[in-house]
Amino acid sequence: MKKWMASSLVFVVLLAILAGCGTQETQTIHISVAASLKDVMDDVKPLYEKSHNHVKLEFDFAGSGQIRERVVNGAPIDGVVLASVTDMDTLMDKKLVGNKQQIASNTLVAVMPNKSIPTNNIKEELAKAHVIAIGDPNSVPAGKYAVEFLMKEQLMDSVKSRFVKASDVRQVLAYVESGNADIGFVYKTDAMISKKVQTAYKIDSALYNPIGYYAAVIKDSDMADETSQFMEYMKGNQAQRILKKYGFGEVK
Repeated sequence: MKKWMASSLVFVVLLAILAGCGTQETQTIHISVAASLKDVMDDVKPLYEKSHNHVKLEFDFAGSGQIRERVVNGAPIDGVVLASVTDMDTLMDKKLVGNKQQIASNTLVAVMPNKSIPTNNIKEELAKAHVIAIGDPNSVPAGKYAVEFLMKEQLMDSVKSRFVKASDVRQVLAYVESGNADIGFVYKTDAMISKKVQTAYKIDSALYNPIGYYAAVIKDSDMADETSQFMEYMKGNQAQRILKKYGFGEVK
């Protein structure tokens, strides 16, 4: 009888061990992402989690400069996707992230409310605009690219007093959508998602630095391997199809 009970106990323990081996604890990855990628990540999240059922993705969205500062200040983040190679290189120089990978590109446009009637000349448009929405150049890459364009066209001195500065590119879009700004500088992809604005002007890409999106893993992350797998996924066919759907360009 004792032998039978001992054998049964061993059998139950083995079953419990085997059952435990078949279950994998869900791991949460926290990634800070440039605001212009929100719609892309909203689509990516369920697809990635379905094919990686042990992983849960958590995103927060902000201007790339804001994200850079969060990383510098030790925020609990596993990975970043930034719209600025300068911000990413700053983190690399500080040895806070691993190697960067470019996952997409974009272009700069000027948008106006749908009811507006653009002229054929952006310089004339900016001259008559009462309020010009722009991302804060200190933290929003779209704002930096817009400033580069304005400087090269020698327009900065005449327009800067009419700026309303936004904390990210989506806030720029909101200013124009609401009519609180006459014109604003956003990415092509932001203009595409809005039904309340029109792309009034495509800014010549020769007048600002190339716009790239760069992904990297935080070096001291406990989820570095899992985060690295996600960043590789963003370069793969499924993620790239989603990026293309929202108007993002290929890696240049």
